[in-house]
Amino acid sequence: MGALNEQGASGAAQPGGLCGLRPRDGALAAFVATLFPVTPVLASFDQTAQFPVLADPFLIAALCAVLGSALALVIRSLVRGTVARPRSRATVTVAAVAYLLALLALPMLFRAPEPHRWAAMAAGIAAGAATPWLVAQWAAVAAAPMRASLARCAVVAVGASLAAWVLTLLPEGALVPAFDGLVLVGAVPLAFLSARDEGPREDAGPGTNQLGRLLSVTWLPLLGLGAYAFATNVVAHGAHTVVQTAFLGGGVAALVALGVSVRWGRAPLLPWSYRVLVPVMAALFVVLGACPAGTFPPGLSLAALYGFYLVLALIGCALFLAAVHSRELAADTVVGVPVAVAAAAALAGQLLSAVPGLDLAPWLTVLAALFVAVLLVFLGRTAWNELVTPRETAAEGEREAAAPLNGATAAPTTTSAPDSSPIAAESEAIAAEPTRRDALEARCAAVAAEAGLSPREAEVLVYLARGFTPAYIAKTLVLSISTVRTHVRNIYRKLGVGKREELIHLIDGE
Repeated sequence: MGALNEQGASGAAQPGGLCGLRPRDGALAAFVATLFPVTPVLASFDQTAQFPVLADPFLIAALCAVLGSALALVIRSLVRGTVARPRSRATVTVAAVAYLLALLALPMLFRAPEPHRWAAMAAGIAAGAATPWLVAQWAAVAAAPMRASLARCAVVAVGASLAAWVLTLLPEGALVPAFDGLVLVGAVPLAFLSARDEGPREDAGPGTNQLGRLLSVTWLPLLGLGAYAFATNVVAHGAHTVVQTAFLGGGVAALVALGVSVRWGRAPLLPWSYRVLVPVMAALFVVLGACPAGTFPPGLSLAALYGFYLVLALIGCALFLAAVHSRELAADTVVGVPVAVAAAAALAGQLLSAVPGLDLAPWLTVLAALFVAVLLVFLGRTAWNELVTPRETAAEGEREAAAPLNGATAAPTTTSAPDSSPIAAESEAIAAEPTRRDALEARCAAVAAEAGLSPREAEVLVYLARGFTPAYIAKTLVLSISTVRTHVRNIYRKLGVGKREELIHLIDGE
């Protein structure tokens, strides 16, 4: 119950091999390698006859269609107001066929003796309209807790970067069949793969409530994903060697993210990533940029910059997969919002790059600096609030969440020592004997089964039994604090307890 969220440094073995990976993740890597809104793979065709004429119309039409289709997906999901209802296999099949036909036709249009603008735009619209639906289906198939999602995203990014880099090295005769093969491998399996946990799910509430809860948790990853999509589409207008360098930098960055997910990262992984990983990478980039010209190879700064953007995108993608896995919000809303943001940012990059005489490459560094500035302000504000806010606030929030619904007054809960912190508490928990943790989880499972707790409530119960606050649980499980407090209230009500001590005694069987 949540063991995957806080898996130890060794990355415990899971079904399917490393980080729970399966052969279908290879198909996902092929899909990402040819996902034009976030991969400059079309630059591989820059030597074909019609590429200079057709590439921009195709991409602009495709990105407009992606944006419109993603917004339609979100609106449809908000109107329904449910977490649940898996999309039909027929819908996924139609989207996959449209995507396949459009991308398989594109190389032929690039190699045609005459330019066919309208055909290229039609192919772009078809591929773009299908993209959000295919991304949503892949997200449903690949959804997992945060740490496993980051590992999966990192491995997929390594594979996609390698495949896209190889495409840039191929001659035209081999490029087309290789590209077509990646498109087929990435889209065809979707007609046969089923999403995980397709059982009935609870109502997600009103649409505005869904959107607000999603943005409250994901606004920073959305900024990072948008910055990455913008940078990718600016890089796509660079020289052939620029695109190759970007792919190599992305592969190295993905390996760093993989190391974080399986060994270096500490739970809760999302705050750790933004407080440790992103600042460290930003610092490395600042040092590289401060060195005199000629100190490093010309492409190193670009590779480092693109790698920085890719890490932001990987953290964001992992968070959204974890949010889909949590089943607290409608999956189509969770997927549609970031796809729309990425499409809008990519479209801005395409349109601005097409302006004659406008060189956006120097502005990529400025964009990275702006993101780091926003991050520093956010982290500084958070650190200040933690410093000046009395630590009893967390306990008060917990008492409020745990208050019995019959109006009885709950006794004060115990708090940790003044110099303790969630990270320190978690370090102590991780250091505990595995058998002790297993025994605690077994007792919690028995209590949850007897009281009829839902799977999510049972998961939260384990964290409560280990002494974590609702704020910590929200960060670890990638939920909003209000959602966690609702679960805590339900747990206390179903168990018939009014304070933390009673809960602990119940679990201990005293």
